[in-house]
Amino acid sequence: MIHLWNRQCFRGLAANIMLLFGSLFFCFFVIETGYRVLDPFPFFSRSEINFSNIWHGNLSTYDQTLGWKGVPWGRAELVTKSNRIWFEHNRYGFRDIEHTDFTDKKPAIVFVGDSFTWGFNVEFEDMFVNRLRDMLPGYELFNLAHPGYGTDQEFLTFIRWHEKRTLKLVVLMFCENDVADNDSMFRYRKPKPKYQLVGNKLKLVGVPVPKDEAWTQPHRSKRTVDSWRTILKKFLFCSHFLHDVNFRYAQFHWQNKPKRIRKGRSKKPDLNLTSRLLEEFKREAERRGAKFVVVLIPSKREIEKLDDSLPYQIEIADLSQRTGIKYLDMAPNFKNTWYRTYYRRDMHWNSRGHKIAAEALYDYATRNLSP
Repeated sequence: MIHLWNRQCFRGLAANIMLLFGSLFFCFFVIETGYRVLDPFPFFSRSEINFSNIWHGNLSTYDQTLGWKGVPWGRAELVTKSNRIWFEHNRYGFRDIEHTDFTDKKPAIVFVGDSFTWGFNVEFEDMFVNRLRDMLPGYELFNLAHPGYGTDQEFLTFIRWHEKRTLKLVVLMFCENDVADNDSMFRYRKPKPKYQLVGNKLKLVGVPVPKDEAWTQPHRSKRTVDSWRTILKKFLFCSHFLHDVNFRYAQFHWQNKPKRIRKGRSKKPDLNLTSRLLEEFKREAERRGAKFVVVLIPSKREIEKLDDSLPYQIEIADLSQRTGIKYLDMAPNFKNTWYRTYYRRDMHWNSRGHKIAAEALYDYATRNLSP
């Protein structure tokens, strides 16, 4: 009798344990699915990460006027801390479609910018320019962006670009680091051109841009071998949920270190050169018969409240108002969504961020362009 009772207790205990683990597995499955759908967070080890092709060889090459430019028909796979993406350029070295229908008379909208507009870390179809292409079928959209460009290089790129069709709108995508780019002759370990103010006129200096040794020698990425800890991480962090838990723990630990002070920008930047560049950009766009607008890309620090500094857009918006330049600040659009719009380990937009940007630009275009 006692033996039978022990057997029933054992069976009951085993059933409860199986039910417990089954419930835990089901909950984990639901949470993991939710992460992968709503807030994906993949893990890439150091041995996998390689995005050197942005600055060397397959995607960027030396240019004596711009410093660097896109490689025509360039192709490369980039692996960053946030994503694995295949990149392709068109015949002109832009991450854009091939504009081959020269009999098409649709008016043009041109986008100039840096890595945000180039679509760093997102698939081609997720880029906001390509989303807009489907939303504005009555226009031919051109993307002239390339990573690392400041307003000066974007202006020089636009001067070079010529298209016979009617130009309706020139959109300058402005990022927080553009002011520093404009004030420098050396960025991202590469020499670049720079404008100087002589009186109240712009003078281009530093051209032809010196050809750095990095352009003449093929870049060899450092190969690393994963340690046993990294191998264990790769196994565990196949789960986006576990990767997020680890990331949040590390972030909490970093923020609570003693004497850790969260600071924003330390000093007010000099905007004189940038102001003149924007005015000249506007003048060139209007000379070609187009409207000109500066679109202000909000910083991740502002949207995710990473520090207490004031948004950089305040100064650029004030500058634009004083010089009669139209501008669009997209910060309200990004603050009105609860989805994550920036990558966790990167300053750039994810695919949802590009979707928000496309919707904001579509609204602007429909309000400001005649049918």
